[in-house]
Amino acid sequence: MRLRNSDLDEGDRGGGGAEFDENEFESEDGPVESFFDLRQRTLVGLDSACAFRIVAPSLLRKLRENKRGTLLYAEVEDALGRYFRLLDADMQKFANLHETLGEAVAKYESGTSTAAANSAEAAASNSASTRSKSLGGNNGSPVAVKAARAILVEAMREIAVVLLACGEMQRRALELKMTTQRAMAESNDGVIAYVSFTKCVDFFEEALHFCDSLRKKHEELHHQRMRAMATAAEARVASSASGGGSGGSSAAASPAPPASGSDAVSSVMAAGKATFKPSPRARVEGLMV
Repeated sequence: MRLRNSDLDEGDRGGGGAEFDENEFESEDGPVESFFDLRQRTLVGLDSACAFRIVAPSLLRKLRENKRGTLLYAEVEDALGRYFRLLDADMQKFANLHETLGEAVAKYESGTSTAAANSAEAAASNSASTRSKSLGGNNGSPVAVKAARAILVEAMREIAVVLLACGEMQRRALELKMTTQRAMAESNDGVIAYVSFTKCVDFFEEALHFCDSLRKKHEELHHQRMRAMATAAEARVASSASGGGSGGSSAAASPAPPASGSDAVSSVMAAGKATFKPSPRARVEGLMV
């Protein structure tokens, strides 16, 4: 089955399609000589994204430059099938990323609630140890955790928008396929079907652009996830450092216990030695002795 451009006028469409025979392009006996079949064999085992980027530009070139000619329906069907599979794989990747981000958001929410509980306990008991724990916990500063959570929530919202756009492209691809199959069913001779080459060109151009946009968006969302994780990690390091510093300052501020009799004598002698500073010459002579 071959396709002819329905955008042309009746006089420009040329004759019917009786001269086209499917056996000209496929042979059940012997080797297959069709370029399309040879290309299909070459693309076996290739990555779906790479295969679609090979198939779609070739189909677009034929649709643009062969407006008055015919096109093999199998090429259109193959390109649509590859796009369906590629789109399904992309949607699955974004769904998995959405689930991963949701788990991270839940973790940060639990960390924020734990930090808030610790802060409330510290304020109620007015205990220095509890205050240090709330400042130096493993969950980091609540403000920084909220910032990381906001980044992840925004990424999840963008993923939802991407999935909606993917669903719309799936709908358009299915609509194009159904239109082509309907034209084939309405064909009088069963050899030539009329479809709009312009609509096919518009769809496959947008499909190629959409694939590139999905790849860039997936990388961008991964960068957002790494940025959120870095923000939370920096907050944990800063809170741990502040917790250690507060402990050291409290230890320095606490008064020393009173010394006993022998300890007092030792401290006085040590203070006297510290007060007596020998001259440089005396220090040299001491080294010589």
